[in-house]
Amino acid sequence: MALYIPASRRRRNAVLLAIATLVIGLVAGFLAGRSSAVTAGERSAEVRARGDTLGTRVEALTIEYEQAVSGTGDTVQAGVLDALDSIDQDLDRLIGDAPWLGTAQIDNLHQATSAVRTAAEQTVSVDQFTTIVDTSSATIRQTFGATG
Repeated sequence: MALYIPASRRRRNAVLLAIATLVIGLVAGFLAGRSSAVTAGERSAEVRARGDTLGTRVEALTIEYEQAVSGTGDTVQAGVLDALDSIDQDLDRLIGDAPWLGTAQIDNLHQATSAVRTAAEQTVSVDQFTTIVDTSSATIRQTFGATG
């Protein structure tokens, strides 16, 4: 024998089931979104770490420069300037990921790498180059809050 369920009750049950399904979907979506979202703290920590790495890469140019000047390694172009092109590209990406930087800070960062480039192109002494590199890497680290 079949049970008779009035149409109004079937509609009410269908609406309640749809609402329950919607609520469950919204809660699951909210929880999944919250767990996968990058927080401001995580983002700034990543930028600090990348800034520290960039400072280290700039410091490593002193080794390449010293070898180029002494003739035991690549040329200044291949060992220093080409590497500096890559550093400049990574710096621009890092600046893009740090929207809190002001125009003056961005200009200081570009001036820092530009000073290294100018020193390499002018073939200054190794000591002068090292001083400029140290100043530039310190500027990069300080701007991005890295302690390196």
